[in-house]
Amino acid sequence: MAKADLLNAWREAVRAAELAERLAAIATEASQQAGVRAGVAAEIADLAEQAAGSAQRAAERARAAAAEAAELASSLRDDGMPRAERTLSAAKEVEAEAREAYNADDGSSDEPN
Repeated sequence: MAKADLLNAWREAVRAAELAERLAAIATEASQQAGVRAGVAAEIADLAEQAAGSAQRAAERARAAAAEAAELASSLRDDGMPRAERTLSAAKEVEAEAREAYNADDGSSDEPN
């Protein structure tokens, strides 16, 4: 092999080594970025799990509140309406008595002193 051929082979070997070094650096950086991304993805997954738990608890509270509201509405319908009707009837009776008393007044209280 001639000296020129050896020199060319050496240059090619140096270029190949430099390229391998650059590729190794790129691979290392990509690996580090993948690690960071995996960490971020894990954190996002934890946050999503917490949000799902919060949503489930909120849904349970909403169901309980709806059941309580339905029970209250039923109670008001069953007990409140008859009670309100009795109160209205009593108020009408008082109003009728007051009207009769007003109409029955002979006006004697309107006399000047």
